[in-house]
Amino acid sequence: MEIIARDGPEVLPAARSVLLAHGGRTPLAAVLFHGLTNNPAQFAAFAPLLHERGVNVFVPRLPLHGYRDRLTTAIASLTAEMLRGTANEALDVACGLGERVAALGISMGALLAADAAQFRPIAVAVPVAPSFALLQMPHFISSIFGRVMLRLPNLFLWWDPRLRSSEPPITAYPRFSTHALMQGQRIGDAVYSAARRGPPQAQRIVTIVNPRDPAVNNRTARHVSSLWASSNPAGVAYEELAGLPALHDILDPQQPRARTDLVYPKLLQALGATCP
Repeated sequence: MEIIARDGPEVLPAARSVLLAHGGRTPLAAVLFHGLTNNPAQFAAFAPLLHERGVNVFVPRLPLHGYRDRLTTAIASLTAEMLRGTANEALDVACGLGERVAALGISMGALLAADAAQFRPIAVAVPVAPSFALLQMPHFISSIFGRVMLRLPNLFLWWDPRLRSSEPPITAYPRFSTHALMQGQRIGDAVYSAARRGPPQAQRIVTIVNPRDPAVNNRTARHVSSLWASSNPAGVAYEELAGLPALHDILDPQQPRARTDLVYPKLLQALGATCP
């Protein structure tokens, strides 16, 4: 498989693309998209849960992620086109793995799941903590901010300036490229615009957010969900998970504050994979 073959020696073993298959087509195949600066290890605990429930699971490593050098500058070259290209390639693979295809992603990966929901006739899409708008910015301000930042020189910023390179998870990059972040926003902007013009292609969409998420504007995610629901009210849901800390990455097993005991059952339910 070409995506897996791209994982060269520069990639951490734990960060390589993952395929958990049952040896044949299954009723459901799921593609899981990790977030910006993370890698497939973000789903190291969740992907096996899906697999145990009879699902073929593919977790592709997104371009320029997962390198052994956690302070690599390569990610500054990331583009929206590279992300969408890999995402669509992974979804094409999933079409051969299952009778129905699901896409789930978190943060930037959630935008890829939303892109699949809008533009591909998949069975179910589950965007988790989608970053349609950054921080608490209204969407139009976040969009303008993104376009301006792409015109300025790239910067590398620590996710947490206090922890710097010691911030968990230890397999992810502790800092982000401003250009890479805004390339992800380009995908979100395209989905937002398309949702205003026409219905999504996915049969079912479940957007899941943390109401205490400090990194994104959930009001924009709710608005996109309402646009989808206007054409498919029975097939679209927007869910806020109670009991979570003020945290953006709510599913990484290496994130000590993540309440995966609360989050994983909701994700399995959204995917329709609750019975082992």
